[in-house]
Amino acid sequence: MLRRLCAAAGPQMSARAKVAIAARSLTYTPRTRDVQFLYEEVFHMYDHYGKLAGKDGASRENTVTKELMDALLEESSKLSTQTLFPLYEPSDTEGCKLANGVVTTPKGFKEAYKAYAEGGWVGINDPEKYGGQGLPVSVGFTTREIMSTANWSFGMYPNLSQGACQTLLKWASDELKEVYLPKLVSGEWSGTMCLTEPQCGTDLGQVKTKAEPLGDGKSYHITGTKIFISAGDHDLVDNIAHVVLARLPNSKPSTKGLSLFLVPRHVVKPDGTLEAKKNVECIGVEKKMGIKGSATSQLSFDNSVGYLIGSESEGMKEMFTYMNAARMGCGMQGVSHAELAFQNSLRYARERRSMRALSGTKEPEKPADTIICHANVRSNILFSKAVAEGGRALIVDVSRMLDLHFAAPTPEAAAKLDNEIGFYTPIAKGCLTEWGFEAASRSLQVWGGHGYINGNGMEQILRDSRIGTLYEGTTGVQAMDFIGRKVLSSKGGNQAKRFGQRVNKLARAHLFSSGPLGSYGRHLWLMQKQWRIATMKIGFMAQKNHDAVAAASEDFLMYSGYLTLGYYWLRMAEAAQKKVAAGQDPDGFYQAKLDTCEYVFTRVLPRADAHYKMMQEPPALCAYKQENWDIQ
Repeated sequence: MLRRLCAAAGPQMSARAKVAIAARSLTYTPRTRDVQFLYEEVFHMYDHYGKLAGKDGASRENTVTKELMDALLEESSKLSTQTLFPLYEPSDTEGCKLANGVVTTPKGFKEAYKAYAEGGWVGINDPEKYGGQGLPVSVGFTTREIMSTANWSFGMYPNLSQGACQTLLKWASDELKEVYLPKLVSGEWSGTMCLTEPQCGTDLGQVKTKAEPLGDGKSYHITGTKIFISAGDHDLVDNIAHVVLARLPNSKPSTKGLSLFLVPRHVVKPDGTLEAKKNVECIGVEKKMGIKGSATSQLSFDNSVGYLIGSESEGMKEMFTYMNAARMGCGMQGVSHAELAFQNSLRYARERRSMRALSGTKEPEKPADTIICHANVRSNILFSKAVAEGGRALIVDVSRMLDLHFAAPTPEAAAKLDNEIGFYTPIAKGCLTEWGFEAASRSLQVWGGHGYINGNGMEQILRDSRIGTLYEGTTGVQAMDFIGRKVLSSKGGNQAKRFGQRVNKLARAHLFSSGPLGSYGRHLWLMQKQWRIATMKIGFMAQKNHDAVAAASEDFLMYSGYLTLGYYWLRMAEAAQKKVAAGQDPDGFYQAKLDTCEYVFTRVLPRADAHYKMMQEPPALCAYKQENWDIQ
């Protein structure tokens, strides 16, 4: 395992990549110390991994130790900085191309993907039975964040394969697993998720793709068109396994009539070789605002051979295994773009000179002070830092829950954890992507006009980050899912109450303390009380007008997100305060955590007050009245 994951970071940089490094403005340094702070001092992950080994009966030789994790962080950082990041800006300029039915990825992607796959990173979480590394989910999330920050467009190719693997592991027959999982886990093949069609996005009840049984009890002809398929076709692998929603004959005309199928780009023959003729055709590559290195494809299924995954008419339930993984991946995208924006806005603010600081000239021998001296600039930079570090804490914690879910001893325990993870998923997907986009925008503001110019890198981060709020369900969709299914619904073990209790427990520990942590604890305690009150008010309004839920949903989600952000920053501040108080902070790392926490509680969380007020207002014009909307 270590030999593969800690192998060389990839091929030496080509002359073209070296030129790109010299020309580009962006830089990237993985935040490994920040990760270890979370692992060692906030979430105590190594104790967690030791308990995992005991729970699932695994040998303690496979337990994730600090030594192993440090090695993984080092190697993923090398791959990121030496191989993936040099391709970030050039791949945006070049994009993906479709010619004569073949999709070509940007130069350097094939070599980078080979290094990624040969290093064992694709199957880092998958069972050793199928050639994976068998490491906990949290390890995969952490290393993928580092590599995805280096080049999000590239990371979409292997990251989507992870969702395909998890879907097949949970629902597919042993026969399908044996044929496809070893190839997907190794990275020799890749996977996609095919839901959206020209006439439907979120409303999958409108899916028209058909599945006709071929009479052998296991294979079907799939016919239809799918659009917006990330990594839908490319030249990185020999075969692509598409996970497709389609309708069997006489199925119910709703989501309850959908079934899930595996449809390969090339049919696998009995001897394991591939049919030369394509089973699925790419008929278009989208021209997009951002993530241009990722081949977002239009796919045509024309009597394409496919195989049923799981059971008939259970497609939506089965697809959510893939969809939930993708939504947490989107949350990670928000962190990645906030991190890259933060690092580059901070670097630029330390170099760029403009005017004099209002608090007094800082460098009188220079023609102007650096812009880091200006409070507004620092505020913009701190926002990106707060989102990146607070969001990273949320992702690590949810991935810790996923570790427990996979190791759950009983179906009941797994279901309980599934409900808890489901509660945090729309917060991560909805809020972190919105904040990641804002972080990119505010960091571009730090660069001023230079940020707006193509080729300096900042406008690319902004464009790339925008999609995070849209795919896998827009922020509005996440908000409706959150308030309707995760909070107001009686199903799911009353996760809203459990969340309130969790926040309350942390806040009460500091309620009567003096100093900043006491102030933050009281602030958080009041926020969770208001959150509970607003939840009840929205529920009462909904009894009279169902539009009340929809009108309040996004404000409710964002308020919940700010409450969650405050929770994780207070946890980090607790750990940092111990080091500062003990005089164990020689380089100011822990004091920086305390300073950023102060910024979060004084400059970010007050935003929640507006959301609190708005989500309690009657629907008014947000409610639908024909006479209002007929007016042009």
